[in-house]
Amino acid sequence: MTDNVAILLTVLIAANVVLITLAVGRAWMHRREAARYAAERSAISAELAHPSAGPRPYVPAVDAFEPAAAPNRTDPLTGVLLPGEWNRILADEDARIHRYGRPATVVLIELEGLDRLVSVLGDEAGDRILPAVADSLGRHARGSDHIARLGPGRFAVLLPETGEVEAVNYVERIRQICELWLESGSIALRLAIGWASPAADGSLGDAFNEAQDRMFAELRRGARRAAEVPPDDAPPATRLEGAPSPA
Repeated sequence: MTDNVAILLTVLIAANVVLITLAVGRAWMHRREAARYAAERSAISAELAHPSAGPRPYVPAVDAFEPAAAPNRTDPLTGVLLPGEWNRILADEDARIHRYGRPATVVLIELEGLDRLVSVLGDEAGDRILPAVADSLGRHARGSDHIARLGPGRFAVLLPETGEVEAVNYVERIRQICELWLESGSIALRLAIGWASPAADGSLGDAFNEAQDRMFAELRRGARRAAEVPPDDAPPATRLEGAPSPA
């Protein structure tokens, strides 16, 4: 009997150690993500206030959500690719399209208003919305497409064998389905989307920059629309009942 009690106590202590370790790890990840989020929003705010007049060089995404010794290359919250894996796939696809002359399109999606939602409802709101958005992106993608999370509220999709015109079909599908359930749940978020394909003598890095410029332009238009809405016409308080659960 004494031995059974000792074994039970040992198991309980071990379980508590595991739970504490998981809680500490999650808190650490939230702090890293919050710091990255603040930097990301500052960069966007600067871009909105002083848009760049000329083209910017492509800067590979930073592994903001990836531990140094991660065993895989996916974001633990959304299940999509981390920035490091996105950069590798983008480079591989860039080499392929230059070798074979095949089309490809880069799509960038920013959740406009995510910072306001998180400030009002806390990190748990983002933890519910972001996986649902990632799930919607994946449901309407093909098996050959690649989806990544490049920032707190930013996703990227690489569409191989797809020209810029053909990519419109994907863009409009994801915009419609995401904004439908966002609006049905009175969730004050919108999608700002930019997409581009490389020119004949260009690269996917050039296409990434062009897609980013288009996404920022849509963010600027959204900011102007928001500034023109009188306080009495502002959307109601955000709630999360309409957020679907990823399958």
